[in-house]
Amino acid sequence: MSEKDQKFETETPAIVADGAVGVPRWYVAYVGTRAEKAVRDRLISLGYEAYAATQWEIRVWRNGRKKKIERPVITQYVFIRLTERQRAVVVAMPEIHYFLVNKAGATNDYGRHLPAVIPDAQMQMLQRMLGQSDSAVRFATSGFAIGDTVCVLGWGDNLQGHVVRIPGDHARYVGIRIDQLGCAYMEISPDLLLKTKKRKKY
Repeated sequence: MSEKDQKFETETPAIVADGAVGVPRWYVAYVGTRAEKAVRDRLISLGYEAYAATQWEIRVWRNGRKKKIERPVITQYVFIRLTERQRAVVVAMPEIHYFLVNKAGATNDYGRHLPAVIPDAQMQMLQRMLGQSDSAVRFATSGFAIGDTVCVLGWGDNLQGHVVRIPGDHARYVGIRIDQLGCAYMEISPDLLLKTKKRKKY
């Protein structure tokens, strides 16, 4: 057992017993290659709220065989809703390399950047978007022109995204920008979009 394994097993009685102490927020953990689902499942088994940005799709092999697979949309990252005290324990898990930091934000007393926090509204929109089994969701870190703010009919008025256009592509997409990471996007029919605000810079 590695030193990090021993530390985690020693400091984790199950889930940290801080109850309602601290406000739980969504943090982003960087994990190993192809480890998103395994880390998510282990965190959930320990009682944490964890989410891997994946989507189910049908994969067709050359021999015609079909299989339903869970495809990672955002690779090597797992979103975890934690209090700061819980985060200090979870970071000791051997599967987690580190938590993403907000390099454009404030620093602590030691000059280190604070962990990046993803707003609840962005997480809700991402989860709803990935729940749409009939539309493939992609992810990119740049290259998007954010346009009109819209809500998607049937998703709830409080969940809003932006109309985006990909260079060289004439289709319309709805994108949700995930702070510090990039933009998840999916093609959607204009008939399902309802404009809520005037065009603005994002």
